Amino acid sequence: MKGLLSIAIIFGCFVLFTRCGKGKCDCVPPPDSGQSRLSYGDSVFYLKNSDYTIKPLTKPNGIYTSFPKNLTIDKNTGVITVTQKGTDGESQTGMWYKVYYHSISGDESDSTMVLLSGITYIDKFYNLSQGDSIIYPIYNGDPSRPLPAGNYDLTSDNKFAINAVNGQINVKECMRRGFFNDNQLNTSWKVATIKYAINDKSSSVTNKIDIVIYYYHTMNDVPANVSALMQAHQQMTVGLRSLPQIPSTPGAIDNNLPSNLSLSKPRPPCVIIVGN
Repeated sequence: MKGLLSIAIIFGCFVLFTRCGKGKCDCVPPPDSGQSRLSYGDSVFYLKNSDYTIKPLTKPNGIYTSFPKNLTIDKNTGVITVTQKGTDGESQTGMWYKVYYHSISGDESDSTMVLLSGITYIDKFYNLSQGDSIIYPIYNGDPSRPLPAGNYDLTSDNKFAINAVNGQINVKECMRRGFFNDNQLNTSWKVATIKYAINDKSSSVTNKIDIVIYYYHTMNDVPANVSALMQAHQQMTVGLRSLPQIPSTPGAIDNNLPSNLSLSKPRPPCVIIVGN
């Protein structure tokens, strides 16, 4: 009987040493839920017929922030509201956000990426004299991803030359149709609201994006604060690997720009048409 007891003790010690790798067990235990990665269960979320919320699957209450800062997120719980509004200062579709988590104690931090599905257009100069006249949309923050079928011209502005099938904007054709001719503000810019519906997981719910289109005769005419806005937009663009160079321009400051443009907001994108 004593022999059997000795064998059992030896076997138990063997198992203990094997699992821990050494006599004094300092092996890393499996992570508990508080140590798991920040996750919302997916990274891309689609609009629905009404607003809805998504919440972190793994993190308790803490301090949640986002970059850019205009994501509609509860700072204490990390709950994100996916909304159709997408107006000034609210979550925008078609762009990536980085969500940061910090524990209340301050000893744990994490981050993840989320995207509210849709299209975007990037800030860029278009030189008509060089044949550069087509603005291409980007779907779900990936320039290499094909654009799903849908209707990209629900607004139907006859002077705004957008292809309803592929969302491409022909700025030269916009000029020919007199897009700027009815500019009652007598400014060098106009805001275009693009309403669209995509045949994806959004089930063709109406989405939208505003872009600001400017026209100047030369690069030297572009106001310095306009190019500064474009550069700020690029610095707040997350997830796009390559963006066009935005040079600083010497034009006089324009104090009559759209009210929703800000150095601290990533939208609306600025499209600059340069004649020469």
